[in-house]
Amino acid sequence: MLENRKVYESHLEAQLAQWKADIDVIKAKANRAEVAAKVQYDKIIDDLQRTHDEAGHHLRNLSDASDEAWESLKLGTEKAWTRLRSEFHRSSGKP
Repeated sequence: MLENRKVYESHLEAQLAQWKADIDVIKAKANRAEVAAKVQYDKIIDDLQRTHDEAGHHLRNLSDASDEAWESLKLGTEKAWTRLRSEFHRSSGKP
């Protein structure tokens, strides 16, 4: 159980790190963009940062959970993670 838990949490941490890197790429594009595009990039970055922060919150709750609570929190985290992943991919494809 503990090994599966660590592997699962490591997977989520890796996804968070990738999303952070993706946000950084978008920020770099925004810095080079024209004023009108920059406003759009700023909105996207704000949305993605909020999504990233929410995912981090779920991961921290999961990591801090007792072994008894971990399985039930895992199910909730998976649902939230799927929603967050979808939102992230939808948002990061713009502009």
